[in-house]
Amino acid sequence: MSDTPAHHQQLKLDSVLAAHKRRARLIARLHEQAIAGPINDLSASKCNKAGITKHARWQKADRLIATAILKMIAAAILIAVLGCIVLAL
Repeated sequence: MSDTPAHHQQLKLDSVLAAHKRRARLIARLHEQAIAGPINDLSASKCNKAGITKHARWQKADRLIATAILKMIAAAILIAVLGCIVLAL
């Protein structure tokens, strides 16, 4: 009497439950992939941003050093010119 309605209904419930579990696993996997993509993109973006920030700091330091050197050269020229004027008097 394996074809009783209760047994048939139990088999149907088992297959429905198995299908539900497969869909749940698929949804969970898709959800993980959907979350993993932006996280990987975000970490790559952070790395790029950190590299750009580091490069920008070096550029700023280079500009400051170049400006300081030019100011020192200008001051040396001014002192030399004033020294020549004082010696000429």
